[in-house]
Amino acid sequence: MTEIEYYLVDVFTSQKYGGNQLAVFVDFENKISTEDMLKIAKELNFPEITFIKENYNDKTFKVRIFTPEYEVPFAGHPSLGTAYIISKYLLPKPKESIILDLKHSNISIDLTSIDDVDNSSFIMKLADPEFIATYKHQEIADGLGISREVLNTHKSIEEISIGLPYIIIPIINLEEINKIKLDSQKVIEFLTQKEKYKTNSKTGLTTSLFFVTEETFEKPNSFNTRMFCLENENLIEDSATGSANGCFLAYLLKNKSSEVSSIVEQGFQMKRKSYIHLNGKFKNDKYSLKIGGKVVDLSKGKWKV
Repeated sequence: MTEIEYYLVDVFTSQKYGGNQLAVFVDFENKISTEDMLKIAKELNFPEITFIKENYNDKTFKVRIFTPEYEVPFAGHPSLGTAYIISKYLLPKPKESIILDLKHSNISIDLTSIDDVDNSSFIMKLADPEFIATYKHQEIADGLGISREVLNTHKSIEEISIGLPYIIIPIINLEEINKIKLDSQKVIEFLTQKEKYKTNSKTGLTTSLFFVTEETFEKPNSFNTRMFCLENENLIEDSATGSANGCFLAYLLKNKSSEVSSIVEQGFQMKRKSYIHLNGKFKNDKYSLKIGGKVVDLSKGKWKV
């Protein structure tokens, strides 16, 4: 029976059982088909899992990313978690920077400490943002079935993508972001109407929802966020979303300041505390987007194919 090695990690946390879960499979011999990769993703039912498929001279690694529903061209926490596994287990010794060859683009990831991978931060340079659409506050309130009063009407609602699309929705305070409850069918109807659902979107991907507020549970943090996405027609919440926070960083650079350095807390409402570091600049009409965080090693094993 064919077996491949896999690892379990938590990403965007320095504590076990915080952050976001990830399974990383090493498949240099290409033993697993696309169909089987999706089956494994459904079996584990983590937000995403990754497969490291090729090693180009210990510099660049071809990686594929799957949710339980489909393959995605890019995702944040899977990229950082995969870079951690490569750095700790697959290289003769860690490097200051490695490149992941993803479906959307090549992504560079830097380590802050090659002498101590377990305590290093992993910092990812993101692709250029795409500003897709702006929404009216009443339009979002009606479409999602939430009160207009909880929306921060002083701030714009925008759809942005750096490989995966998100609608950035500012909320007035922590109390209201904690109360958010959405109906899956209503969200599907709204996204379908806007041609943002997998069945009629240009990319075949479903746009997700990213709620943000400037009130936080912990003082050092600048924002509290919650991300909701549709998987197999059901809304699920994500505990740490690198791609969404990358879009949010672009949003801040466009609307708030040309230079941003912030810590975002996510997953607190799910009791999986996550900390995402945002660093970005907008200069000479160019965006520089970086997100970072730590990774915790949990387990390794063999998967029977």
